[in-house]
Amino acid sequence: MAALEKIRKKAVFLTIVIGVALLAFILGDAEKMVGTLFGSGNTIAKVDGDKIDAVEFQKRYEQASQQLQNQGQTVDAALVQQQVIEQMISERLLEKELERVGIDVSNAEITEAMTGKNANMMVLQFARQMGVESPAQLYDLLYNPTKYGANEQQVAEAKTQWEQLQSEVIKNLKYSKLQTLIAGAIQPNKLDRKQLNSENAVTSTVQYVKQAYDALTGDQYKPTDAELKAQYDKDKYMYKLDEEVRKIHYIAVDVVPSKADLDKAAAMIGETLDSLRLENGVDRVRNNSELVINEGVVRLGDIRDTEVKAFIETAAVGQVSEPKFTNSTSTYNIVKLVKKEFGVDSVNVNVVSVQGAKSLQDSVLNMLNAGATLAEVKKSVKTADGQENQWQVIMGVADSVKTKLVNAPAGYFKLDGNDKAAFFCKVNEKKAPKAMYTIAQIEHKVYPSTATTNGLHDKLQDFIMKNNTAATFEANAVKAGYQSVETTISPSTAQIDRIQNTRKAIQWLFEAKKGDVSPIYDKDNNDKMLVVALDAVYDGYAPLEDAQVKAAVTLKATNEKKAEDLMKKLEGKKTLAEFASAMKATVDTTQVTFGQMFIPKIGVGESELTAKVAVAKKDAVVGPVKGATGVYAFQVTGVSKSERTPTDVEADRTFASTRGNQVVMQNAVEILRKAVKVEKDMLRFF
Repeated sequence: MAALEKIRKKAVFLTIVIGVALLAFILGDAEKMVGTLFGSGNTIAKVDGDKIDAVEFQKRYEQASQQLQNQGQTVDAALVQQQVIEQMISERLLEKELERVGIDVSNAEITEAMTGKNANMMVLQFARQMGVESPAQLYDLLYNPTKYGANEQQVAEAKTQWEQLQSEVIKNLKYSKLQTLIAGAIQPNKLDRKQLNSENAVTSTVQYVKQAYDALTGDQYKPTDAELKAQYDKDKYMYKLDEEVRKIHYIAVDVVPSKADLDKAAAMIGETLDSLRLENGVDRVRNNSELVINEGVVRLGDIRDTEVKAFIETAAVGQVSEPKFTNSTSTYNIVKLVKKEFGVDSVNVNVVSVQGAKSLQDSVLNMLNAGATLAEVKKSVKTADGQENQWQVIMGVADSVKTKLVNAPAGYFKLDGNDKAAFFCKVNEKKAPKAMYTIAQIEHKVYPSTATTNGLHDKLQDFIMKNNTAATFEANAVKAGYQSVETTISPSTAQIDRIQNTRKAIQWLFEAKKGDVSPIYDKDNNDKMLVVALDAVYDGYAPLEDAQVKAAVTLKATNEKKAEDLMKKLEGKKTLAEFASAMKATVDTTQVTFGQMFIPKIGVGESELTAKVAVAKKDAVVGPVKGATGVYAFQVTGVSKSERTPTDVEADRTFASTRGNQVVMQNAVEILRKAVKVEKDMLRFF
């Protein structure tokens, strides 16, 4: 049968992502948390004392990497490692919670999810991949292989995949129960519904004036060191660090072709162009190892590049396009139109395969041409399989096969085969002939020469030898022609500012001392040369001395002084006109709803203003009101109340999405993580 043949012929790698959608829903965007160095041996992380072994982690990492490779993706290993360890930590947290609340699944539930009528979708997909009718049949094949003419060795890999899939399904069932438990435990009552309705039912129209803090200037608003320290201490909780942070400067030099490299490439492309314009031009340049030549037959509709499409549509056979240079990739592209012809590009076919001796093959062919359907043939011949009414593009197939399909006789005919198997085909319909173009696309990527690379390296090396402290590194970078960029990293940082393959530099930084400058990192499959300098080490809280922290604290303290000054100047004002005159501002109008964070024309974050509008009497002037971005005065000129009361279902939905079970489920892992101690030791291993 088809499934057995697939097992025999090749290894099927099943991408197991059971529960990913559910986990994404439950996990939300969990932040990276505590990652202190600890312990020894093979422990790469601890979750509330529960160890995650490095060997186990490595196995999971290799599986994730293989999945990405199978999907044709190339991802920085450090990013994959970080994703895997975070996933494993999340799983541990959820497993502990499942155990704590006593959630489990029965054998009957597992059986139903794996082989029942309502089998898990991924199990159904696996069964289809293996070419069987149902998960139950696949289970029978894997655990009773002799019944299907196979042995244990032949089905071993698929059986392992089935068992891995079952583990994921069990986990998924448990997560579903946890989701149901949380959903049932957090439900709104009548008071919750009433509060939600009242928060969003009333909208106040207000006239207001505003004096923005950023419009005020002057040294009188400059906070003293003592005021900055007081503001920092007040807001210190905002600067708590989940793990040690290191402040750095780095220089990243792009390793790109020099002018000499580009000039040399341009000369070579000129020679290539001359050769391509000659008869058999593609063959004349075929031995040039610096060129990549892609040849094929295309229709105009297959071409996505508009410039190439326009050239092919108007070019004469043998014509060559002008070289196109893409600066961002340092790549030349040339197209030559080799041939243009009209022909059939697609056919609708029935294809039937059969395994067996020549006599069986002849029997099947006779049945098909006698009018038997594929389903009827499969019932009587167990080794038969196939598809009906399938449109196939035939431009790229071998000429011998294309000729058979285009000139096919009526009924089924033998398309290919041998003494052990055959493929029969019936052409149901052919598309009308259309223009098809044989083209050659020639590409040349210009790489930096050894001389260029060595020159960049020597210049950078000379700079760091003369500037071997973090202070001089940063101070003298611009004069030397470099850009020194400031950033921060933690042990959980996979890349420095999204620069590929910079994990080794991060490891160096966590072994370095304040003020150290690194060697050049340029051997990690990257197109940059990287040097880093360690400015400072932060642990516990980001200090006031940090530039970003100081800027935030200074802004807050400055606005506090501006607010205090404005509030005093505006005391005693009674009308909006008086406030507007004192503020040198104009009166404007907006709408405020208590249950909404955003105020039109004003923005978000003005909770003080929202609260005062909610309790203000109509036509009364209220002010001054100290806000987050300025001082306000306002007057409620109208109040509109929704005539419609939301249904309980609507209120429950709003409750769930704003403060109820949905919010809890989206942040479940984050909540669990804050309740226990999570430690990571990734830097010691990767």
